[in-house]
Amino acid sequence: MKYQSQQVAKAYFVCAMALFGIQVLGGLVAGWVYVSPNFLAELVPFNIIRMIHTNALIVWLLLGFFGAAYFLVPEEAERELYSVKLAYIQLALLMVGTLGAVGSY
Repeated sequence: MKYQSQQVAKAYFVCAMALFGIQVLGGLVAGWVYVSPNFLAELVPFNIIRMIHTNALIVWLLLGFFGAAYFLVPEEAERELYSVKLAYIQLALLMVGTLGAVGSY
């Protein structure tokens, strides 16, 4: 990497891939619950699993786009990011918000 601030993109991509894994697992569980309605019926209903699956898709795509932007902007501007700390704060807020939304279901 040409610029040190491009390291921020790695954290975004790692979080995006983790959410992608959660989305895939949620989709597999939702498919199984749809086929066999008694499986996890009382613990987690189908509509909750479906919401988690759909929202994980939106958030991991956003994290991927943000990571790509944080990788490309220093290259195009030919300088370091203004504040790497703000980029990490944004990542933390997105992840805490996502976990809070899933927890509130």
